[in-house]
Amino acid sequence: MTAERVQARVNVAAIERNCARLCSELRQGVALCAVVKADGYGHGMVPSARAALAGGAGWLAVATSREARELREAGVHEVPVLVMGAMRPVELGEALDAGADVVVWHERHVEA
Repeated sequence: MTAERVQARVNVAAIERNCARLCSELRQGVALCAVVKADGYGHGMVPSARAALAGGAGWLAVATSREARELREAGVHEVPVLVMGAMRPVELGEALDAGADVVVWHERHVEA
């Protein structure tokens, strides 16, 4: 028995249309954040990001500081980029150098 190969073909126009549809349902003052981590889930981070922006996304989200830097180096400067993953100090510096937004979580250890 031979296993068949699976192939995914993504039409970036579909990403654009889906984002436009989602944006049409948002309340005033709310922005869509398109997650393009992991190379756009294997569909190409930059083409996916550009399609999402064309569809009206107001934010992009990635997993790592490297991905944020790659988006900026590809010319994506018009929207905020959120780095969602945990970062070491050097990665935090890279994210900030790329002008990315980050969430800082500080856990306090409290002894009873």
